[in-house]
Amino acid sequence: MKPKFYFFSILISIAGSTFLSAQAPPNLTSNVDLTSCSGCTDFAPGAFFSTTTQIVNAFNFARRAEETQLGLPANSLGNLTLPATYGTLSDDQKGLYILNAERMARGGQTYTVPATVTPIGKPVEGVENTLDGVAQSFAQYLFDNNLFGHIGAGGSTPTDRINAAFPANCREFMGRAENIYRACGGSTTFAVEQALFGWIYRDAGSSWGHREAALIQNVDASGNTGYNDNRGAAGNEGFIGIGIVNGSGYTPCGALPARLVVLNIMDPTNDAACTYSIQNNPLPVKLVSFNAYPENNQVNLKWVTSQESGSSHFALYRSTDQLKSFQHIAEVKAKGNSEEKIQYTFTDSWPKLGVNYYRLMQVDLDGRQEASRWVAAVMEGIEQNDEIKIYPNPATSNETIQIMGAELSSMEVNLMDMQGRTLSGTKRFVEEDKMELVPKAVLTPGVYMIHFKNATRSLAKKIIIK
Repeated sequence: MKPKFYFFSILISIAGSTFLSAQAPPNLTSNVDLTSCSGCTDFAPGAFFSTTTQIVNAFNFARRAEETQLGLPANSLGNLTLPATYGTLSDDQKGLYILNAERMARGGQTYTVPATVTPIGKPVEGVENTLDGVAQSFAQYLFDNNLFGHIGAGGSTPTDRINAAFPANCREFMGRAENIYRACGGSTTFAVEQALFGWIYRDAGSSWGHREAALIQNVDASGNTGYNDNRGAAGNEGFIGIGIVNGSGYTPCGALPARLVVLNIMDPTNDAACTYSIQNNPLPVKLVSFNAYPENNQVNLKWVTSQESGSSHFALYRSTDQLKSFQHIAEVKAKGNSEEKIQYTFTDSWPKLGVNYYRLMQVDLDGRQEASRWVAAVMEGIEQNDEIKIYPNPATSNETIQIMGAELSSMEVNLMDMQGRTLSGTKRFVEEDKMELVPKAVLTPGVYMIHFKNATRSLAKKIIIK
């Protein structure tokens, strides 16, 4: 049964072609067949993942297939590796780990088929407990009522169910909301891993809608609205919930035991009045920390690793256009093998004015790669003849910010926090050279930046909230 998806399509036509403003990975041209994969298992009836080795082999085989289908260099997507503690993780954490590994593997890779795009590759922030309950309840509803589809009790849609669980001020609009998976027969082990593999690599029968939902960034491959990324640490976005039901007596599977998996996704807002409950996030990155510190017109990057094994080097990438494109700026040789914490540093001597995003790619001797989250550093512009004025400064948390400047009408103006996140607000001109900026949420005391940009220049100015 072909699943239904509820979304609005947002596409912008430029010179007769479809432009995706925030590149998500494109869809495959055909399903990945595991029959020729050594050490894998086929998804034919009665054949399911039974070991973690099969899982790793299957996902890495599928990454090689994606590289071939979509014009990527060999091994550019790296390899999935599972931590020694994988067996101790909950099903939610296992699903989160593999989903984020798949999302991050594509970050910064340039696809040339069917068009040239460079995915952002942000991981989701984590499993949110309320959303997890939404997914679990719907999985149980499908099982109890011998159904398989997206319509729930009372004719509810996936969006209806998410909206009922979160206040309107705590959720952004998204064009995707839910994936579902069903298997009849086999072991109950590794159900979420099989669901993720099917959604990402074997979804041609659903027009790759499940793949798009799993790998969605701020849009998906069809241009549907994704994560706004205005909450939490820079470089990760959104929540997921995973529901799993195993058992017998599910009519669509006859006498065979059934496995049902539901994945819900949502985009939280940055409203300070909203509270969320997030489970521990086991990101597939061998880093204790990675931070960026702006200082004296340069950015000092610092990171710490633990228990390195076969590490070759670290590649550093920078984005200065809100993660639409990436620049390789340096390579730093790794220690190689160590069971102790090691600290690394690098200084970016040529950051741009405004927000600079950085990502660290750890490369092992065998070619495996693991990417960090994006971190941000804001460089404040100082110009001798700068005529843009901000007042009051310092300001109180509920005060309207006044901005004056001769070029203001030609500039894009954004309020940002020190992690590089754009904060929602109302901007209105009261005169041609005077603007009022009213933040949507009450600002907590601290330092913020107002970023100005037009065709000829870009600068950022501090404002202090007391």
